[in-house]
Amino acid sequence: MSGEDRARPAPSESVPAAANPPPRRPVRRYRRLAWTISVSVGALAACVWIGVALYRTSTPAEYSPGEDNPDLTRTYAQPYEKGGAGGAGRRRDWSHEEGFRPQDRELPPGAPPPLFADVTAGAGLSGFATFAGPRTSQLPEDMGSGLAWGDFDNDGDEDLFLVSGGGALTLPAGQRARSELYRNAGGGSFRRVEDFPDLRILGMGAAWADFNNDGWLDLLVSGYDTMLLFRNERGKLVRDARLPSPKGFWSGVAWGDYDRDGWQDLYVCAYVNYRPKPGFAGPSLQFGREVPYTLNPSSFEPAANLLFHNERGRFVEVAGKLGVGNPEGRSLSALWHDFDQDGWLDLYVANDVSENKLFLNRNGKFTDSGKQSWVAEYRGSMGLAAGDWDNDGDDDLFISHWVAQQYALYNSLLEEQRSAAKAGVSRELHFMDVAEMSGIGQVSLQSIGWGSEFFDFDSDGWLDLAVANGSTFETQDQPRKLAPMESFLFWNGGGKFMYNLAPWNMSFSTPKVSRGLAVADYDGDGAVDVAMTDLGEGVRLLRNRIPQGRWIQLRLRQRLPGGGLGFGDGATVVAHAGGRRMRRSVTSASYLSQSSRQVHIGLGQAQRVEKLEVRWPDGSVQPFADLDAGVKWELIQGDPQPKRWGGPASVQLSKDQLIEFWARQRAAMSALKQEGDIPKATVLFRQALALKPSHEDSRYYLANCLAIQGDTTAAVEQLDELILINSHSHRAYQRRGLLLAASAKSAGDLQAAERSVEKALSINPEETGSLLLLGELALLRGDERTAAQRLEWACRTNPRATGGFFLRAYLAWKKGDNAQAEELLRASHGARGKEWKPKGSALEGDVLLQMHTDATLLSRFWDAWDGKAGAAQAFTALDRHLRSPRRY
Repeated sequence: MSGEDRARPAPSESVPAAANPPPRRPVRRYRRLAWTISVSVGALAACVWIGVALYRTSTPAEYSPGEDNPDLTRTYAQPYEKGGAGGAGRRRDWSHEEGFRPQDRELPPGAPPPLFADVTAGAGLSGFATFAGPRTSQLPEDMGSGLAWGDFDNDGDEDLFLVSGGGALTLPAGQRARSELYRNAGGGSFRRVEDFPDLRILGMGAAWADFNNDGWLDLLVSGYDTMLLFRNERGKLVRDARLPSPKGFWSGVAWGDYDRDGWQDLYVCAYVNYRPKPGFAGPSLQFGREVPYTLNPSSFEPAANLLFHNERGRFVEVAGKLGVGNPEGRSLSALWHDFDQDGWLDLYVANDVSENKLFLNRNGKFTDSGKQSWVAEYRGSMGLAAGDWDNDGDDDLFISHWVAQQYALYNSLLEEQRSAAKAGVSRELHFMDVAEMSGIGQVSLQSIGWGSEFFDFDSDGWLDLAVANGSTFETQDQPRKLAPMESFLFWNGGGKFMYNLAPWNMSFSTPKVSRGLAVADYDGDGAVDVAMTDLGEGVRLLRNRIPQGRWIQLRLRQRLPGGGLGFGDGATVVAHAGGRRMRRSVTSASYLSQSSRQVHIGLGQAQRVEKLEVRWPDGSVQPFADLDAGVKWELIQGDPQPKRWGGPASVQLSKDQLIEFWARQRAAMSALKQEGDIPKATVLFRQALALKPSHEDSRYYLANCLAIQGDTTAAVEQLDELILINSHSHRAYQRRGLLLAASAKSAGDLQAAERSVEKALSINPEETGSLLLLGELALLRGDERTAAQRLEWACRTNPRATGGFFLRAYLAWKKGDNAQAEELLRASHGARGKEWKPKGSALEGDVLLQMHTDATLLSRFWDAWDGKAGAAQAFTALDRHLRSPRRY
């Protein structure tokens, strides 16, 4: 029976006539059915029509390289109008702020003003050049160059190495622009390191690492037919021939301890097998655009990359053996990063017009997993950056590309697949490109991207992104130049959308032919700054002046074979603060560049980090807790107590604690200067520092007390702590140099002392004590010419520089100019004043005991002079000391 029959009453049932209507006609049912179908078809047709119309109006037109397409501007501006992922918009007028460029639309809701100010000239970096001479339209001329941040002199602030592209391939080597090393002099300024080798190469990349585990960062520089290793000898870089330097077009370089043996290994990218061509070359097609064939990487065969295994400072090439040579790729960048979180560094290689590679590390062996992980893309890849931009607990991957290919933002699905693994599903590492939906895709279609870095530029707890852009297309100008482009500055709107704030910033929106990019808090103010290299120009240093949330900064020091401390390379930190989990790692690739190793974690409004875990490079995990915001912390593997190392590290004391601190501080000063009880003063200074570890005077005078008692090592350690608290402490650097020199046992020790005093002089150039001490150091090294120059400067600056006149008199006497020597001795006597009396001679072993006074390295010799004896008598003891082979 049908359902209709089942619903009808049986014939025998008695049913009232009114309740028993005539049966329905089938035709009515068919009409209703037909009507329903017609309405449905009409609605479907209307939806299709509306969908087509929306598609036509919302989809950008097909794009050709170099074409001006207004759709791109509309699509990336649209999220601003919708309000994005942020909170309430800022209405303050920022137009008067340095570096701000007003627009005809508001900043995205919740976004900070992108206040990056160009401070290149004021910082002393404007003299650097990335290129010399006109181009000859050859590939090596246009691909570089980069830069690398690193504290090479171990003074607590970030120094900067700048790679120059040199110039045209036809230019003689001596006429190329130099690659240069700049020391951070404090106060926002840099000074070129004069004793760095005169490096005039066709440069590409650079990266710092301590390859010999001596506690000092060494430097690797790459370029066309160039691969150079510079060993750091306590702050002085010298060429090291242990790394071979084969011919090749060497591009990106990356250090990483892939086998976890405690020694940094080195991966070197090879671009193509390039052969120089004279003059302007003929045309070829590159992605549909006509370019000289010498500028087209497809015109040349790819080259194999190199992996140097570090065997206790000796390098053995193992790329082919381990299957990571990637000989079919035209490689530009490489990144060591633990993407699958198994404690072993994986390797991602960015290739130009070749398939990218992801080599997963399986206990020191590698598996080619790019295709299985969905990141084996075939585009023109240049810059790399890794970081957890959406704060979901796994690290994502950004790749900058060539024009018309849009950039990639690969979200890691590791956390999602962990949940799936609990349900019995196989756990494999996969990524998904979310560039289009995150705001990075279409806006980048017209750009060519290079240097890239994730960093939290407003300290709100979300990783932002900067990208350096620059064309490879030539203009019609003569000589031929490359077309400039605007760069990108993406603000992270809560892990949902990336908003490009570059239009509101002068530097990022000014078109340049940019290449390298790297970030560091170079001035120690808690805000991360940006440096970029521009082809054919120089470097730009952009100081971050954005209003900041709360933050912490970390310096990680892992244990190395032999007991030394590393610089945290390959370590990962997970911080929990304000209900958020933030993951940061000490790895950096960018493009030909390297960012700071200092880990910056923005906390937003959180007062502290409640819990923090460090996964050290050897795979061990160490917890820390309750780290206050606004402080720079040093975390040492195996040491349960974090150390404050600079920045605003003052402790908030109660009233009673403050009274107690000053009572002990004043008692310590009285014991030192009035009672002369040095052991008592030492104890009191330590008690004062236990209450207030950031107090500079307590730490400085504790160092002096320790020096008086002969413990020079402990004294220098206290001065190092003072420098970490205040990197601009002139007196700390000067006294440190004095103590190092007074206890020197080799020429290398004297050089280290000299560098410390030079730092003091750079902080306060008007302080003649540093000049006098540098003159003495030059004398001890046997460099009489430099000594004479420094001592003359000291005397010109300070007419009462008794020691300066005395030592200049000695140098004149050494040259046989007795008249000049006598005249300078009289000047030395006059500088003493009428009441001067000789103090008497000090024994050789008493030098350290005088370090708490204003004595210098050689002051005992002019202190012992009676002011009357002639030159021969005045200089006998000094000359004997300086000619002694044990004058150190």
